[in-house]
Amino acid sequence: MHKAIALYSGGLDSLLSILIVKRQGFDVIALRFLTGFVSPLKERDIIYAKKFDFEIREIDIREKFIKILKKPKYGYGKNLNPCIDCKILMLKEAKEKLLEFNASFIVTGEVISQRPMSQKKEFLTLIEKEANLQGLILRPLSAKLLPPTKPELEGIINRELLYDIWGRTRKPQLALAKKFGIEIIPQPAGGCLLTDPSFCKKVNDLIKHNQLTIENIEMLKIGRHFRISEKCKAIVGRDEAENEILLSKYQGTFIYPADRKGPVVFLVGDFSQQEIYTATEICSYYSKRNNLEVIIKINEEEIRKVFGAISDDRIVKYRI
Repeated sequence: MHKAIALYSGGLDSLLSILIVKRQGFDVIALRFLTGFVSPLKERDIIYAKKFDFEIREIDIREKFIKILKKPKYGYGKNLNPCIDCKILMLKEAKEKLLEFNASFIVTGEVISQRPMSQKKEFLTLIEKEANLQGLILRPLSAKLLPPTKPELEGIINRELLYDIWGRTRKPQLALAKKFGIEIIPQPAGGCLLTDPSFCKKVNDLIKHNQLTIENIEMLKIGRHFRISEKCKAIVGRDEAENEILLSKYQGTFIYPADRKGPVVFLVGDFSQQEIYTATEICSYYSKRNNLEVIIKINEEEIRKVFGAISDDRIVKYRI
């Protein structure tokens, strides 16, 4: 049986592309690349893979992605999303798997003109060239609008069974989903956090302070964030679940109400006594109480003090 590798975002387009190729008798290995800004596999993805008989493998590319995020060759999209550089990186990683899996080509769910930055014809050509995969990237949803690929020219893929979808409409994909028996329609894409303006503010802060690491990126997904000084940040839990994550997952200096009725504040980086006191005022602010008794826990040592809440104008200064 012929084999193909597919880039799998978890969205409808990538799933449909896999099924179109499988319909032509191919065994498909789907690769889900973990950049640090997309979610890992969900139960729904496992269900799809089992139902439609394809394999999914997760590949961690976080360290490589951080390097391009700092200074992407082809720039950012509307926010901090380096879509062109990201796709090139994923395709280069997928190319290295072709020989390992004895696969003939790579499948993607791209649709011409669906995304303004990375899915115009000229950018598809650029991406293919940069990844050194000329003729080896099959885009089943828009293939009839593009030059024939190597597997089409060799006759192992029937071009007549491919599609000519373009633009931002979802109607053709929804019709295909019904045809293939996809009962629960996934979202159009995998949901990259770098398209979220508020999240990007926090990423920009890490880049500015040269603190863009895998661990610090993971912390961005929890709580409210405050830049207290050049070297010190405070993360404030927004609910009981986040408080518990901060306390159980990390080690260091924590601040929380003595009666535990309020947020946990976790201090990150290097800080002085004054910065600890600022963090306690933030804790009081989100506890909605003045003159709050807090516990400052530094490793195993606990200090109890009473603090007032920070003022509205000061908290704006620190909030990221």
